[in-house]
Amino acid sequence: MVTRVTNQAQQANSLQNIFRITENLFKAQQEIASGKRITRPSDDPAGIRDALLLRTSISRTNQFIRNIDSNRIYLQAGDSALESVDISLIRTKELAVSELGGLATAETRGFAANELDQIISQVFESANTKVKNQFVFAGTEFRTQPFEQSASGAVYFGNSERFKIVVGSNTNTDFTLPGSETLANDLNPQLTTATQLSSLNAGSGITPGSFNITDRSGNSGTVNVTSADTVGSLISKINALGGNITASINSRGSGLQLTDGSSVISQPLTVVEVSGGSAALELGILGQRDGNISGSDLNPMVTSSTLISDLNGGDGLTLNQIGISNGSASGTVTLSSATTIGDVIGLINSSSFNVTASINSAGNSLLVNSNSSATTAIVKNVGTDETAENLGLGGGKNIFTTLFKLRDAFNNNDSLAILASLENLDSGLASINNNRAIVGASLTRVEATNSIHEQNIVNEFQQLSDVEDADVVKSVSDLANLEFALQATLGATAQVLQPTLLDFLR
Repeated sequence: MVTRVTNQAQQANSLQNIFRITENLFKAQQEIASGKRITRPSDDPAGIRDALLLRTSISRTNQFIRNIDSNRIYLQAGDSALESVDISLIRTKELAVSELGGLATAETRGFAANELDQIISQVFESANTKVKNQFVFAGTEFRTQPFEQSASGAVYFGNSERFKIVVGSNTNTDFTLPGSETLANDLNPQLTTATQLSSLNAGSGITPGSFNITDRSGNSGTVNVTSADTVGSLISKINALGGNITASINSRGSGLQLTDGSSVISQPLTVVEVSGGSAALELGILGQRDGNISGSDLNPMVTSSTLISDLNGGDGLTLNQIGISNGSASGTVTLSSATTIGDVIGLINSSSFNVTASINSAGNSLLVNSNSSATTAIVKNVGTDETAENLGLGGGKNIFTTLFKLRDAFNNNDSLAILASLENLDSGLASINNNRAIVGASLTRVEATNSIHEQNIVNEFQQLSDVEDADVVKSVSDLANLEFALQATLGATAQVLQPTLLDFLR
């Protein structure tokens, strides 16, 4: 049986072959020109998916590297500052030892006190180190100078939070240590419903005034803040507004939380001041959010009624004994029965060491001073216990307390206080070195993480190249073959399809 092939079928088949070869030829030319095998999703759907995932991963890793490069200076500056403090403490100890020698007099101790003044100034400078116009030892209160000198010693105005940066997937690293962990103490009481608004913001309190809250459904109400309010009464006022807002203390126990339960959302949750007030700003809840508002740290100050269990951000403190040396009197005071700061103060003041305990001017630590102008009271830890250090009374991280007490001992020509200060100087040196080890470990970790990220980017770029880059040698070979095939096809088509006049007359 003979099958007749029409001219139309011949033409269609020839054109189809020419178009197919031309398309492949164009693709080969495009691969050579661009160097890419995949230029659009249809080229390789599975490949384009892998390429997009790799590009996303590379972009994320580059951001981690930028985070490290931009912020490692905080760790470097912190380590340099702690090294300076370490050198200052070593020189201070040399002064103390020399002024316990047989040649020491009231005059030489006066000279030592003058030098110690310079050392204290240097330690203040190190403690207030700035990087990119931000204070390294202020916790997350970057714009607040962390340490200031007062009549009673050094006062810490930062917070106890660490500055964390994302350096990897689900990985944060501390880039600073707050001054409350390195150079001073912060009792850091948590916020409770009984906390007076007047004790917030390190005792600055909240300015009386009004603010307006509008939930995401559009319900609005005004809250009036008075000087007599507590955190609990303020929360009650907010919750009494109606609408969909529920106020509470946040999970960290550091600030307020406004939770919006609106089911119909027409706008952001909004808190604004009324009549130019500042109450909402000082409460840390001013502004707009698409969801809930978590207020900033309100930093309540310690009062005599503050519970020991509320200190240290709500983790509480375990109190045992402290050692006190005041002139010829020395011994220990047991504080384990105390439930409030007032109890601690009472137990110390009722001891037989002729001292007075009080809360410092910033409301975040305790002080113990001698009732005699001729002696200097030195408080230290007992054994390996850290009760004195944790209360801010002396030893360990209470660097400024140790330095100021030693200066007082020099000025009072109090050899017993100078001798008692040596133990606190040693524990201070140990604390600084421990913190330098922590900073050094963090710096080593971020450097190692940075190296891993850089290698990962190299590997991912190689994988990306394998997925989407063209094999140029193969593409050039394909181009030559396709050009030859196109010429052959055109030549064969010209021979097969030679229309004559008879073809048109059929």
